[in-house]
Amino acid sequence: MPTPKEQLKTIRIIHFGLMAGPTFFAAVVAFLIISQGPAIDGSPVLNYLAPACFIVALLLYPLMFRNAVRKVKSENMELPEKMTTFQTGHVIRLAILEGAALLSAVVALTNGAIYHLITVGLILALMFTKFPTPVLLESELELTPEEKEQLSS
Repeated sequence: MPTPKEQLKTIRIIHFGLMAGPTFFAAVVAFLIISQGPAIDGSPVLNYLAPACFIVALLLYPLMFRNAVRKVKSENMELPEKMTTFQTGHVIRLAILEGAALLSAVVALTNGAIYHLITVGLILALMFTKFPTPVLLESELELTPEEKEQLSS
């Protein structure tokens, strides 16, 4: 069984991996729009779909995360189990945000509206604020002083 510090390192790698997709895709979309102009006249409905998806993701991701880690607070779990549960919830949270970011990038590409990439940037900034650190884990998992020490040392 990996140590809590090794688990934290794994969660961080997953975190960067989930942020990489929208980052690189948005960069490619920005390059295409700037260099070639809009390729397709997309549907105006998409202009409303991307922000709506963003708002739904903002409302949904905290609920899904809390639902995934609820048993950590209600049951007496060891730190490795807590870390595994956190990892699951964290991946769910980031996947919801990643989906909204990718949809916004696709809408920017199809409509040629580069302003949709602002939404991608906002989502990436939000994902970055959820970067797993011992301090974040302390607050979200309500760790004991002994568990905090295991993560820090």
